[in-house]
Amino acid sequence: MRRLTGSIVLVLVSAAVARCSTPAPHTPSVSSLALLQAIADSGKDLPRPRMPAGADTNSASTYYKFGTRIAVEADTAEMALYWAAKLDPSWAEPLYARFFNALDALRHDVNLTYMQTRSSRAAGNVTLTPRQIRVVDSLQEIAWQRNPFLFSKLEFRGLAPGRVGEPVHDGWLAFASSRFAAAESLFGVELRKHPEAVAIRIYRARALFYLGRYDGAVTELAAARDTVRRSTEARLSPMLPSIEMFDFAIGIARVFERALTQNLAFYWAHTRLAGSALALHDTATALAELDMAIQLEGRDPVLRLYHAVILQNAGRLTEAELDLRMAIELDPYYAAPYYFLAVNSQTGGDTSSAIVRFRQYLARAARDDAYRAYAVRALMALGAVRDSS
Repeated sequence: MRRLTGSIVLVLVSAAVARCSTPAPHTPSVSSLALLQAIADSGKDLPRPRMPAGADTNSASTYYKFGTRIAVEADTAEMALYWAAKLDPSWAEPLYARFFNALDALRHDVNLTYMQTRSSRAAGNVTLTPRQIRVVDSLQEIAWQRNPFLFSKLEFRGLAPGRVGEPVHDGWLAFASSRFAAAESLFGVELRKHPEAVAIRIYRARALFYLGRYDGAVTELAAARDTVRRSTEARLSPMLPSIEMFDFAIGIARVFERALTQNLAFYWAHTRLAGSALALHDTATALAELDMAIQLEGRDPVLRLYHAVILQNAGRLTEAELDLRMAIELDPYYAAPYYFLAVNSQTGGDTSSAIVRFRQYLARAARDDAYRAYAVRALMALGAVRDSS
C-alpha cells in the first residue's frame, strides 16, 4: 500500500521546486533515521534501545509500546519498532508504526527548520531521502499484506483534515475515536460531493468492515479501485494502493476469492487462501497455496512457519523441519519456529534435539508467550531438570 498524508505530499512536492539559495534545512530526525537505515542496508541488526529496568526484552509488544510513546525520539522509536518486528514478524502494527515514525520525523524537521530559519522555502527543502521513501512505501505495503484493515491510533496523532463542521473533518475525528457508524455516514456525505476521493473511500470501507457490513466495504473498495484504474495519474501515484492491493482487501472481505485477479505473483494472497482452505479442513489445497507462495517469496519467516506447521500436522516431519530451519535462518530472533522445531523433534523421538530447541525457544520467547508453559512442562517430561521458566 502506498499512501502519504496530504501535508506530507505537499512537503515532498515543494521540496522538488525549492531553490538552492534558501537557508540550510535542519534535519536531525530525518538524518538519524538515515543513519539507522544505512546500518540496516549493510545487513546488520539495529542496536536495541535502552529499555526500562525489568522490561521483557523478548517481547515484541514491550518494544512496540516503548517505540510508540508520545514524543519519543525518532531514532529510539525506529530501533524499538525494528525489534518489535524482528521478535514477531507476523505482526503488522510495528511495520505500520515505523511508517508513521518516518512521517513524524519529517514533520518534526519541517517545523524545526521553519522555526529556526523563518523560511518557507527552507522548510520545503526538508524531505525524506529517496531510500527512505522506498522503505516507508515497503513498510506500508507489507503491513497491508499482513492486515489490510488494521486500525492504529498512530494514524490520528496529527491534525484532522478540513474544518470543524465539515464531513471529512468530523468523520476523521469519529473514525479516530472508533465511532465507526458516525464515521462512515459522514464519509458518505463527503463522497457525494467528491466521489473521486480515493482516500476517503478507503476510510469508509474500513469503517464498514469494522461494523461487520462487509458488502458495503467491498462496494467502497471496488469503487476506489476502479477510480485508480481509470486515472493514469492515480495509477502511477506512489501515494495510493495498487490494483492488486485493493483486490486483496476485497478478497479478505469476500472470503479471499478475488485476491489473485490482478497479480498472480502476489504471494501473501496465496497465504490467505491457504488459511481459508485450512479452515475448511482442506490440507491439500492449503499446502498447494503455500507452496505457490513460497515459490514467489521464500524469504518470509512467517510464511515458512505457516507452511511448516501444516506439514507437521500432516505428519510430514522431515519437510516441516526444513521450513522451520529456514524460518530460523531468516529471523533468528523469532521464537515460534524454535518451539515448533522442538515439537517436531519430540514427535520424531529425538529427545536431545527437542531439549535443545525447547531451551532455544525459551531463551527467545516473551514472558507471556502462549507456548512457554508447555515448553517448560515438555522439558520436565523429557528429563531436562534445569529450571527453564
